[in-house]
Amino acid sequence: MTKIKICGITRPEDALEASLWGADALGFNFSRKSPRRIDADTARAIVARLPPLVSAVGVFVEQPPEEVADLCRFCNLQAAQLHSDEYDADKTLRIEGVRVIRVFRPGPGFSVEEVRSYAEQTGCRGFLFDAFSPAMAGGTGKTIESSTASMLFDETRDAGWALLAGGLKPENVADAVRLVRPWGVDTASGVESSPGVKDALKIRRFIEAVREADRSLTNCC
Repeated sequence: MTKIKICGITRPEDALEASLWGADALGFNFSRKSPRRIDADTARAIVARLPPLVSAVGVFVEQPPEEVADLCRFCNLQAAQLHSDEYDADKTLRIEGVRVIRVFRPGPGFSVEEVRSYAEQTGCRGFLFDAFSPAMAGGTGKTIESSTASMLFDETRDAGWALLAGGLKPENVADAVRLVRPWGVDTASGVESSPGVKDALKIRRFIEAVREADRSLTNCC
């Protein structure tokens, strides 16, 4: 079953709605530049209301390693999603007490060897591939070109567990799952009515589309 992460949570009702429909993980964005930014107290309060077995993930762009670790402890987050090339192996190893999901954005000059080298140096086995944009670290609504996405996942399956992000929404996520067969998928803007405000129907349709794709892959194999 493809894992599902709903990112950019800012309201408790959205967190509970996503959890009830079957999301495996929820993302809380602490980037000061993001329209989906959440403060630590609000994130902590929402995480405290989550049902068992739903993971809480912090999204970090500018924070130094020590601040990432502190925020994860304070908010009771299970993982830190590092959404910047500034988080090299040295900085990653300074983040203690929490598992890491490292984001890679295949832009000009990107090589899969970057993923393998990072994994070897850090021991990190959680990755997320997002669409490249020079303007924003994520949440742009842009998609990764299909052949590039397929290549990324085909060539890194033995290196770790990777999620696909970038422009995924109810209308296209099933095709993406069938084509790429990622370990998980991640969406933020694809299930929103406005930045940081989720649409309950879009969340439901997104999750249903992923599960339908899972069933079709199971039946054809």
